[in-house]
Amino acid sequence: MSMDMLLKRSADQGLSLAQSIVGCVGGIPVGFVMNGLRNNGGVKTAWNGGTGIIPAYRGKGIGKLLIKASLELYKAEGADVALLEALSDNNPAISLYERMGYEVIDDLFFYECKSLKDEALTSGGSGKYEFRRGIPQDIQRLHVPVSNQPWQTQWESVVNGESLIAFDPEDQPAGYALYKRGFDDQGTHSSTSLFQCKVLGGQSEDALALMKGLLSEVFGPSSLGLTLRTVNIPGSETMLTGVLKEAGFGISVSQVHMKRGV
Repeated sequence: MSMDMLLKRSADQGLSLAQSIVGCVGGIPVGFVMNGLRNNGGVKTAWNGGTGIIPAYRGKGIGKLLIKASLELYKAEGADVALLEALSDNNPAISLYERMGYEVIDDLFFYECKSLKDEALTSGGSGKYEFRRGIPQDIQRLHVPVSNQPWQTQWESVVNGESLIAFDPEDQPAGYALYKRGFDDQGTHSSTSLFQCKVLGGQSEDALALMKGLLSEVFGPSSLGLTLRTVNIPGSETMLTGVLKEAGFGISVSQVHMKRGV
């Protein structure tokens, strides 16, 4: 990752270089933790946005010291909870985080699809809704509890993204999607990444139809030939993951979502 890319990612994801930690041995940097802090509905959340240690210095307790220093910083900054993600097969990192008080609260999945099955997103029940497109900030006005929403999928992190909100016949919000379109060098729409897709108020048969309608509006039709992706979709959102699988999506990356009190 170049310096320019690092600075852009830090700004886009709400990471603070001033609140990040660097570990040194003999004055030489050998590891780091990138940190961010954010207020969500009155709860101050700290996020470990990346931990790295030079291979030659792994297994020497440096990771533990970095996490300990980060937790102390979170406390000093008045954080209430701390979140992080780790690759599901990175057992050493997961074990370290567990020893430092973190617990796995969910699985997170990146899905990818290169051949969308349009019929899987077809449902007559979504026709009664009006879909309105907007910006990520529009999601905030729905007052949906953030709860354990992964940091990178919160609206603040989806820079240059878009929102899609479904309104019922009474003009009440019934569901929404948060996504981002990617463009090639010629400015042609080439990919779409989904960050959130939620139905407000239940898991009824009508809710399934609405979710399919939202996903169809975001991803379809297949004739566009787009590369379709999702970012950190919680495994606990079984209705969403089920529809994605039916539509031709497969898991490309699996992570665990971890949390602890501060």
